[in-house]
Amino acid sequence: MKTWNLHMIAFIAVIGLNASVFAQDDDEHGHSDVEFAYEDGKIAIEFSDEGAVFEGEFSTEGVDLQFTSEPGFGSEGEEGLGINAGDQIVYNVLSELMYWNDGFKPVPGGAQIRIVNRPPSPVVPDTIIGADTAIQFGSFVPALNRIGAGEADGDLHSDLDFLLEPKGDTADSALFGVYGFLLSLSTDEAGVAASDPFAMVFNFGVEEEKFAIGVGAFANVVPEPSGYTIVLSVCVLAFGCIRRRRICSKNQ
Repeated sequence: MKTWNLHMIAFIAVIGLNASVFAQDDDEHGHSDVEFAYEDGKIAIEFSDEGAVFEGEFSTEGVDLQFTSEPGFGSEGEEGLGINAGDQIVYNVLSELMYWNDGFKPVPGGAQIRIVNRPPSPVVPDTIIGADTAIQFGSFVPALNRIGAGEADGDLHSDLDFLLEPKGDTADSALFGVYGFLLSLSTDEAGVAASDPFAMVFNFGVEEEKFAIGVGAFANVVPEPSGYTIVLSVCVLAFGCIRRRRICSKNQ
């Protein structure tokens, strides 16, 4: 197994003003994609200064009402990342859906988030995260919570679809607020452990300043890596058994 070193990308001044503007925009609006690589026997994720949190925003109008495909997931060689060709990547849902609106409160109106995985249903079922859903580990056979697989050059980029439900013809202000849940990433590559947990946080209809406070609140509920060590280790062992069975079946 090849091990890829995760390292910081150095931005060179001669790239010019446009690159600086894009970098500034990323800093102001959060780290857009969940970027990761293999490092020291586990999936290592690049976190921003905001902490272990990634942001998206549900549209409040138009054909994209209550929809977003951000944040995406990526591990690309040109950014100093990359995985092995063919490696499967899935996510593990480690919490129920949480809701913040000037403080954590019960999720309103039976709201839930639907994630359309890759490939979409019926190949890989949608994942539903609600106020009462339990931990949902990803798997490879059958495919659950699947993000994608490494290409021939080791690159991976995948944008899942996130939908806030229920959805009407127009935005329901009773659902406005900040929604989030905890995830980690796993791979079927033998010997590579799951990532540390992180939060996915989505804005629906609140001002940017208020959303920023909500993001900080979600960052504070992400447990220390040791908090999920035992659970995720058991999960990874199960993935390893599945992968070994799959390899054996191919060789028969």
